[in-house]
Amino acid sequence: MIEVVVERVVYGGEGLARHGGRVVLIPLTAPGDRALVELTEERSDFARARLVRLLDASPDRRDPICPYYGTCGGCQLQHLHYAAQHRIKRDIVRESLVRLGGLSWPGEIPLIPSEEFRYRLRAQVKVRVSEGRVEIGYYRPASHEMCAILECPLLSPELNAALERLRWEAPERFANVRALDLAQGEDGRVVVHPIGEPVAVSWSVRGITYAFDARTFFQANRFLLAELLGLVTEGEEGERALDLFCGVGFFAVPLARRFAEVIGVESDPRAVRFARLNARAHGVRNCRFVNERVHTWLVREGGRLRPVDLVVLDPPRGGLSRALICALARLMPERITYVSCNPATLARDLKWLLARGYVISSIVALDLFPQTFHVETIVKLRRASELP
Repeated sequence: MIEVVVERVVYGGEGLARHGGRVVLIPLTAPGDRALVELTEERSDFARARLVRLLDASPDRRDPICPYYGTCGGCQLQHLHYAAQHRIKRDIVRESLVRLGGLSWPGEIPLIPSEEFRYRLRAQVKVRVSEGRVEIGYYRPASHEMCAILECPLLSPELNAALERLRWEAPERFANVRALDLAQGEDGRVVVHPIGEPVAVSWSVRGITYAFDARTFFQANRFLLAELLGLVTEGEEGERALDLFCGVGFFAVPLARRFAEVIGVESDPRAVRFARLNARAHGVRNCRFVNERVHTWLVREGGRLRPVDLVVLDPPRGGLSRALICALARLMPERITYVSCNPATLARDLKWLLARGYVISSIVALDLFPQTFHVETIVKLRRASELP
């Protein structure tokens, strides 16, 4: 065992300490903790450890409310006061920009808070049948072993009630089923895939009603939907906008009220069907949706689209490919809004975009996933007056 002092919490939720000139990463620790830890993994440049005993506890600490915390892998920051979580997430975004992107942003990075608990309207849970009983839960940390739970404090009351009902279903219904996708509509109805009826639910945000189902991506935090939509769409207008990785049209449909033409591109055919349905439901006729990989479509069509006033990017965790960045640079949109769920890939992609003639106008973070290390970041860029 070794004694360490935790300096900060890094992306992934682990505390970072140093010992013998090497970084040591320790889950369930807080900035300022002095602790005894046991090494569990050693590499040439860093090590991982588990917390054995706190010698001096950080003032950022609190008692987690979930009895499964530390055993379940769903949360990483529940042992920290919510104000400390905010500070950590802002620092993670800024540190990622500097270390991975070489970007020194001089302005503030505000973080919009959420209700701490009961915020999720969508979730995927694991399921198994053990001794004739249905068990539901999440994976344990860094494992594919399931931690069975009775309820989750991050889920809405309606989703937790659905979990309780599912546990009393006939075990035969779960033959060959390892995971369940749940989604709640604004009316409280919950749909479950793959054992439930394949029906849609809906949620209204800033006067627009979006239909989706349990298999289709839709933002999970019911308390920050309006803030997210406003940050991306308000103040924008022009002739043509592209919504890349558009999902069910969350940004594209309201943007169609502000632009003469909007094109949404999405590889998931179910999401595209919902996007078209959502546009039709609101009488939107100047918005079309393309079911294709964003990279493939933009490389082929980008040269025919100019001029473009705005491109909205909301990619998966892996971010953008270099080829996609190059296609964007050839398109030369006046403005780009990048919605990112991964500060590391965001920093990398911003470095590429800035090298191709863009400058950052604003950076805002949203706490879409309290109690976890995840943070959403919205970066607005504009084309510099003189391109290199």
